[in-house]
Amino acid sequence: MLRLIASFFFVAVASNICFGQGWDPSKFSYNPGPNYELVWQDEFENVGPSKAIIDGKPAYAPNPKNWVLKTGRINGGLQNYTDSIQNAYIQNNQLTIVAQKEGYLSAMLSSVYLQEFTFGKFAAKIRLPYGQGMDAAWWMVGNAWDKYKLFWPTVGELDMVEMIGGHQWGNPNDKIAHGGIIWNNASNTMSPVSRGEKPATFQTPDGSLLHNNSLVYWAEWTPTNISVGINEFVFFQLNTTNIPGSINPVDAWSGKWPFYMILNIAIGGSWPGPPDDTTVWPQKMVVDWVRVDQVKKS
Repeated sequence: MLRLIASFFFVAVASNICFGQGWDPSKFSYNPGPNYELVWQDEFENVGPSKAIIDGKPAYAPNPKNWVLKTGRINGGLQNYTDSIQNAYIQNNQLTIVAQKEGYLSAMLSSVYLQEFTFGKFAAKIRLPYGQGMDAAWWMVGNAWDKYKLFWPTVGELDMVEMIGGHQWGNPNDKIAHGGIIWNNASNTMSPVSRGEKPATFQTPDGSLLHNNSLVYWAEWTPTNISVGINEFVFFQLNTTNIPGSINPVDAWSGKWPFYMILNIAIGGSWPGPPDDTTVWPQKMVVDWVRVDQVKKS
């Protein structure tokens, strides 16, 4: 996930976004466009037997054909990711990821080796958590280990959204979505390594928390460009065939290897800072669906 503090830029394709006009998430319907067709989706239907009763209703594990639950202390922070049904479950055709105060338990779902894609439009409808210490994300990482023995940052990272909750750094964090890309701007191998990053931010036009609405966070990755958006707005665009200040071409964005998807809530760390007395527990990230569309075959 992006770990940038102070250097952000903002791109919006609609000038009226700054004035809050045209922002009605309840009326938005995601459409990838006429040139795309659906190649994979998870609508979070019940699969297998119920694993627990949560809030008085049966709860099911995420589909093992689509997701693996990573465990342990990954990528820093205070959280301990588990494979417990209490931290990630399917109910009412939604995936719910739960961050708990006791032990700072949470969940990270990865589609590595299960659902991986090269180019396309990647979208998820999500209601994010909120509050001091929360670090929730929907992102992608390249998988070039088996064939090329490459790992992060050379493999590339694409962030559709990372939400830093609370008041760290004096920003209205719960209203801001962070997105963008990370790669190795010095080499297409692991030596040398110099992390390159292009970040962007989006702030809700009406000043609402990202938590207040279920929003569609998406990215479009083509052989020449990457765009990142929320609902109808694009807030990041980059031509990846010639990135200023970087080695070119960058293999991460060339299609040499596929990318897998990740959904998680991290807790604490240097960017959000730790939870405090204002943090409300538990915190939940509720995902209605995840979809991948690719250009129609001629």
